[in-house]
Amino acid sequence: MENRLVFDHTIEGLFVRGLGRQMTPRLKERLRQAGLDLDHRLMPAYPFPTWVECIGVAARELYPDRTEAEGWRLLGERLVEGYQETVLGNAMFAVLKALGPRRMLMRAQKSFRSGNNYSEIQVRDLGPTELEMWMNDTDLMVYFVQGVFLAAMYASGAPGSDVEIVHTDEKGTTYRLSWRD
Repeated sequence: MENRLVFDHTIEGLFVRGLGRQMTPRLKERLRQAGLDLDHRLMPAYPFPTWVECIGVAARELYPDRTEAEGWRLLGERLVEGYQETVLGNAMFAVLKALGPRRMLMRAQKSFRSGNNYSEIQVRDLGPTELEMWMNDTDLMVYFVQGVFLAAMYASGAPGSDVEIVHTDEKGTTYRLSWRD
């Protein structure tokens, strides 16, 4: 899809809420240079390349002693934590917690699409506490999404959550998600 966009409440969830306490003047300036000015009202949506660049900037700035993959995964986790503090995220996670991990993950397409206009997800049931999910993200975004899935599973009350990257190629990534009942 051309013209991939990430909506403002997703940006708010990560960069305003999720990283609020970790935001430094240097990081704020580097994000501004990448196309995200946190000193002004957020735009309704941001181009996907700007989103990716800003995640990369934050990962390098906040987690310099970690691998790129770890930094991106940790930021995915921060997105879920921060998104729960937004008006939309708070309402959405109240419903998702009531659904539990399986039903929450089965609704992943709707959840991701509330934050962007491009996510495509296919779910395959592997058992009572295990699903396989394919998503159309590639490159370093696979680690960010891994962190999002992991934090979302914990937020839904899924103990012993694990998200394994099974396969990735130019079209997308397959994850295996499991938890204890």
